[in-house]
Amino acid sequence: MKPCAYVLGIGCMLIAGDFASDQLIAAEPSPQPGPRWIEIGSEKAVIARDSKSADGRNALVWTVDSIEPVDWSLLDKDPNGFYEKYEVKAIWVINLADKKKVGAVGDTGGYLRPGSHRTLSVAWGPVENGRRFALAAYQWKWGTDTILLLDVGTDDCRSAQIGPVLDKAIEAQIKRAKPQKRGPFDSTYLLTGLPELGKKTGFSSASTVGLPFVTKDREQDASISEGILSLKLARTGEGPAASVVKLTPGRLPDDPFSESARLANADRELNAIYSALLKRLDSSGKNALRTEERAWVEQRDQQADKAVRNKSDSENARIVRDRVLRQLTEERSAELRKREAQAK
Repeated sequence: MKPCAYVLGIGCMLIAGDFASDQLIAAEPSPQPGPRWIEIGSEKAVIARDSKSADGRNALVWTVDSIEPVDWSLLDKDPNGFYEKYEVKAIWVINLADKKKVGAVGDTGGYLRPGSHRTLSVAWGPVENGRRFALAAYQWKWGTDTILLLDVGTDDCRSAQIGPVLDKAIEAQIKRAKPQKRGPFDSTYLLTGLPELGKKTGFSSASTVGLPFVTKDREQDASISEGILSLKLARTGEGPAASVVKLTPGRLPDDPFSESARLANADRELNAIYSALLKRLDSSGKNALRTEERAWVEQRDQQADKAVRNKSDSENARIVRDRVLRQLTEERSAELRKREAQAK
């Protein structure tokens, strides 16, 4: 983990140029129901996908960096087209009820639109005395590259980068259990739906959270550790802070995060197969595969949306979506693996 602004800048540079064109579109959550944008003062902002708190109090939004008038109707007609057309200017934490900006999450380009492997996840804690903690993470295809602790009030928001604290605790556990492993290691912190998951994972109180993680050995591209970090959150004069009070290694419980982790693994596998197949194709073949892949992504997302619309009241929308995306991604991997073998 590196300081937020530095990591975000590096992320933007990696996306630029040919790198982005040769990567799969990530398993980005489908648009949430309801308005996709909000007016904050004199400026309009896009509500980040799946970023609303369960109580409807807070959300993350991004403003558009464009010198030309923004076609806001495109956001309703073709959301992915909107994301491809417009760049991000800033990420805000907002008070939805009051339509008010209370703080910022990252620098320009921190949230990358669909078309890259970098997505933004957030988990909101319960409100206590008018304030709440939240965790926000930028997920990259190799893991979580930035994780922030937010301290959100009615009118303000303070933030702190807590990634180094979490990484240090995990690496210490790996060193004790597997001293022969020297890394580098990449950890993914699983945030989706945390406040709803109870005491094993998620917010068990306004200042205590169980955060699931999966850590891989980068060189071997293999899982080396997983478990739950128990964090104690606090407010200090310098801003919010997190300390690791316990690390419980072992297989993650059979809860919604297992589906999220499987989807992340399926997405990484598909990207590897897709990249390998691209290398075996000539220029026209590469263009054809990219066009085919965009069409597949659109169809995949439509099937996931349909599954969410048809879900039962007892099912969590994000879990249903992750499950469908994971199944379709695994099927696509099998198909491209056959074509890659035939191209040898």
